[in-house]
Amino acid sequence: MKKNDLLTVDIIDNGVNFEGIAKHDGMIIFVPGGIIGENIDIRIIKITSSYAIAKIETINTKSENRVDETACPVFKLCGGCESQHIKYDFQLNIKDVIVKNTLNRQGVEYMKLNSTIGMGLPYYYRNKVQYPVRNFNGLNKMGFYSKRTHNIIENNCCYIQDRVIDMLSKVIFEKLMTYGFAGYNEENFSGDIKHIILKRGYHTAEIMIIIVVSNKKLLIDTRFQKFANELDKKHINGIFLNLNDSKTNEILGNETVCIFGEKYITDTIGDYSFYISPKSFFQVNTVQTEMLYNVLKEGLDLDKDDILFDLYSGVGTIGIFLSESVKKVYGIEIEEEAVEMANKNILRNDIKNCEYIAGGVEDKIEIFKNDNIKPTVIVVDPPRKGLDEKSIQYILDFNSDKIGYVSCNPATLARDLKILSSKYNVTSITPVDMFPHTVHVECVAILEKK
Repeated sequence: MKKNDLLTVDIIDNGVNFEGIAKHDGMIIFVPGGIIGENIDIRIIKITSSYAIAKIETINTKSENRVDETACPVFKLCGGCESQHIKYDFQLNIKDVIVKNTLNRQGVEYMKLNSTIGMGLPYYYRNKVQYPVRNFNGLNKMGFYSKRTHNIIENNCCYIQDRVIDMLSKVIFEKLMTYGFAGYNEENFSGDIKHIILKRGYHTAEIMIIIVVSNKKLLIDTRFQKFANELDKKHINGIFLNLNDSKTNEILGNETVCIFGEKYITDTIGDYSFYISPKSFFQVNTVQTEMLYNVLKEGLDLDKDDILFDLYSGVGTIGIFLSESVKKVYGIEIEEEAVEMANKNILRNDIKNCEYIAGGVEDKIEIFKNDNIKPTVIVVDPPRKGLDEKSIQYILDFNSDKIGYVSCNPATLARDLKILSSKYNVTSITPVDMFPHTVHVECVAILEKK
């Protein structure tokens, strides 16, 4: 086998990135866009010592789970989604297999693995639009990056974004360009605007606009105030400028200025209302977040005498959601702004049994140990890298009765469950599809002390 070879293969599986998997002469071939059960003519575009990558030339036998015409006309070019070409029910089946295989590879023992919980309407679900703005050869563009590049793919309608803020983002882009601003050029680090970000409360319809600028002088550029004054601000609660003058892939910088309106928008999860600031994390799929939290609450079967530690607590959504079922909630979060928001959310919901503190989980857990504060239940919602070794050891040392682990990465979840299972039984794992038409899947794992 060599580059540019034309082969006919059967797709025998789908991988963790939803790519088709085939074999030829013992070599694994990854075929983006292929679906298990299909017979396809492929052309080899890359070969390594252990695998090859190919592109589809002709589909000879088509899967019954293939969507012939995807809703999005730029789906094959854009990097925003990976699986619109697959019927939604089968996307969920693939995620079931991905989670199961990932757990099995790590040798995780579990009592029950539930099927992935999907959405009734798996479109228009993202409550945050986050578009890069770039300048190429004097031409300004806004859209998603294309697959594996930083080329901008423009679109008229993104089928996974909230429709209102997706349309509004395009109005904002066009208006800003009329004021003479330029998109950012990543080659020579020139230009004014790096990103346009909008957030919208799913239940409240409140909208926040964040314009990420590339240098400090732009924070006092009067053109932005003129833009804000002329924009139709119905349902727009706040307009912000955020300074990111770094040359990294980070989207938001540390300095944010409000040029119109309120500092926050609000939204609800279940019976609770939450403030959302420009930099605070809030799950992008509100409908599925409510489902996720209810799965967590039901699995933990909380008691009014429970002391709950909410680690990596963000703006306090999980702890506040669970607060009515326990005696006390302690939250730890490294982002100070998120902790400030969590404490505002406590006041907003008139909750008396929650306390949130800022700092690294591994550092603050030591303080709790010294103060002899012991949890009966620990909830963790770490970033994609999962738990660090020190935090896992502290969690094991606390010896709580139950652990609820919310994970956005099955690989690090499996790694951490393997370690935690030295003292805990994994009673259930429930995948929740927070990001339809993408490869991502959230999981809720419930652990009980042996």
